[in-house]
Amino acid sequence: MKKYHVVEAYTTLFIERFCLSKALFCFPPFWGIEFLSLMDDYCDPMLSAVLTSNYVLAKSIQKGLEFSDVKTLIYQTDYSITDRYDFMYHEGFFVHLIDPTEKHINFCLHLKNIAPGKAIVILAETENLEILDALKNATMMPVFLHPFSFKNISNIYNQAFPLNFGLCHSFMINDVSVKLDTSNRVLSFDDNSEVHLVNKEFFIMKFLLTNKGKIVSRVDLLEFVWGKSLLSPTGTIDVTMSRLRKKLKIFLKFDPIITVPCAGYILK
Repeated sequence: MKKYHVVEAYTTLFIERFCLSKALFCFPPFWGIEFLSLMDDYCDPMLSAVLTSNYVLAKSIQKGLEFSDVKTLIYQTDYSITDRYDFMYHEGFFVHLIDPTEKHINFCLHLKNIAPGKAIVILAETENLEILDALKNATMMPVFLHPFSFKNISNIYNQAFPLNFGLCHSFMINDVSVKLDTSNRVLSFDDNSEVHLVNKEFFIMKFLLTNKGKIVSRVDLLEFVWGKSLLSPTGTIDVTMSRLRKKLKIFLKFDPIITVPCAGYILK
């Protein structure tokens, strides 16, 4: 599995950081990290994945989706159901298929099984209407035929997100009932108290909840919450995580986010 966005991201981030460097030189290092973290809270790059065997064609799909306000990363795959998938943390998937066969149908069914509730849309390039019908009937997923109408695709895709996480998700933390309202980005507790989460605090909380009980690495957080590569300062994670933990401690009286040395974080 390859992520072709990395080279382009490195170039973009170098330019961005170089342009910001003069301003950051005026502040202590920690202030610079805090400044970048606050800037991140004004953007919302929770990314989806485009799965493809052809990067050049997928690049045009990525641009079309971006014009419809859907940000994506491109992953190359041979549609094997035995691969280790690097894209599973994404909120949803666009499966790009060129002349689909039974192998592609099996891949889509496998993806549906290992990513229950996540938004999945199939983008097919074929003249074989018979295999297209078989794809629709077998997967029960939205299937779009080339040439693509990205406005329609994004509308269908966005409608699938409530199935992904729900507008209000309830969970237990040490016998305390907690609800996360994804529409207002509010955490509510047993005593009806509430805490409002800013952009990245909310996405970290949602990401940890989606993977509750599993270790989430700093690389995962940086890439799938911020949508950035390892060239981004990982101190940004520390600042945002610290703010989130302080808010949770006020209401829970303890920190539910456990730091696992040399591994990442886990929400118990």
